[in-house]
Amino acid sequence: MKWLFLVCGIVLGALAGVSAMIFLQPQDQDDQIIFAPKHFYNTEAVVVASGTLSGPDLAFPNNYYTIACYQDRKECVISNVEQVGHNQIGDLLVPLIFPVVKWSKDEVIAEDQAGLPSPIGCVKATITIERELQSVLWVQEPINQTQPGCQSSDTKVNKWTIDETPGWKRIYESPVWKRIFGNK
Repeated sequence: MKWLFLVCGIVLGALAGVSAMIFLQPQDQDDQIIFAPKHFYNTEAVVVASGTLSGPDLAFPNNYYTIACYQDRKECVISNVEQVGHNQIGDLLVPLIFPVVKWSKDEVIAEDQAGLPSPIGCVKATITIERELQSVLWVQEPINQTQPGCQSSDTKVNKWTIDETPGWKRIYESPVWKRIFGNK
């Protein structure tokens, strides 16, 4: 009887180990949530860019940002959502508002020195939207590094862009899409 319990324990343990290996695998491309494709809307009074914020050192690279800039309000409103785990989306937080420092027919530039992500002002963020190219560059750089509250803050300059979302990149690159629609 003891041998039967031993064999059953070994079999059940092996099954549990294999199951854990299957279910605890790192998230791969096929497990990513597919956010909407990249969009760009441009009028004399409003510019809106949506897509994935891409670049190095992002905590959650599968994300979706919308940057809506209004000439009359002299501000850009930024909202975002991020995939934080397997089939899991993080909180939809209050939108960020960046004052517009330049509005021309070629570009819109908005800056925030409110201290992203720290409330004590250790980081300056600048968003540049090239209207003709339909491109967005988000630069985040350290400021106030001599302040005591900023002594352990990140001193790296980060540059990110708004690109096509990973899910739609895979769709556009698929042989089926190319066969039906050609290259995007």
